[in-house]
Amino acid sequence: MAAFYAVLHECGRRSMNQDSIAMQRIETGIGEVTLALLCDGMGGMDRGEVASGYVAERLSIWFYDVLPGVLQTGIYAAKLRKSLQRTLFRIHEDLRQYGERKGIRCGTTMTMLLVIGRRWYCYHLGDSVAFLLGKKCRRITTGHALGSGVTRCIGIGRYHQPEEKRGRVSGKADFLLTSDGMQHHLKETDLYHALQRERIGDREQAGKALRALAKTAARRGEQDNLSAVFFRCG
Repeated sequence: MAAFYAVLHECGRRSMNQDSIAMQRIETGIGEVTLALLCDGMGGMDRGEVASGYVAERLSIWFYDVLPGVLQTGIYAAKLRKSLQRTLFRIHEDLRQYGERKGIRCGTTMTMLLVIGRRWYCYHLGDSVAFLLGKKCRRITTGHALGSGVTRCIGIGRYHQPEEKRGRVSGKADFLLTSDGMQHHLKETDLYHALQRERIGDREQAGKALRALAKTAARRGEQDNLSAVFFRCG
C-alpha cells in the first residue's frame, strides 16, 4: 500500500547520528503491511546509538517473524498490542540490564507506525513525532518530555507501555516521522508546505524536500541529529 518512501539521517552539527531508522514491508493474506520506525538514541545518556539500533533491529525481527502470525487471527488489534508490548518489555529489560552490566544509562525513544490494509497503528514513547499529512498536517503523537528531558523511553527506568493511536486511511495519505531535531526550529507549517502532495511525486522529490528541511533547521540554529521518515499510502 505504501507507494514510496524517503528517509533523512544526518548528523547535523554532532559527530555521530545516534538515531536509527527502519522501513519494512511484507505481503500477507490481507495485503501489504508496512512498518516505519524512528528511534532517537538519548544523547544525554551513554551509547544512544546502541540503544536505538538495538530497538530498530529487534522490532524489525518482530515484524517479519511474529506479526504475520498475529494477523492470521482476523480480529487482531488487541493481540497486536499484546504481542508488541511483550516484545518492547523484553527489549527494555535487555537494554536496562546491559546498562547495569556496563555501568551506563542506555536509552532511546521510539515512534513506530504500522499500516495494515486501510488501517494505521502508531506506538510511541519519547519526544519524536508522527504526522498524518492530508488536507492538513495532523500530529498523531503527544510528547513524553518535561523541560529538556524525556519522561518515557526504552532502556532506562521502569517500563512504560507505549502510547497507542490508530485510525483509518481514507483516500490518499502521507505519513511523516521526525526526530526532535526536526522540531525545535521547524514549524508544522514548514513541514506541511515542503511535503504537500502537489509538490511530492516520487521518492527523489520527497528525499530532496527532507534534506531542504534539514538545511533550514540547521540554518536556524539546530545542533541535534536530523532524522525523518516519509512514506506515501495510496
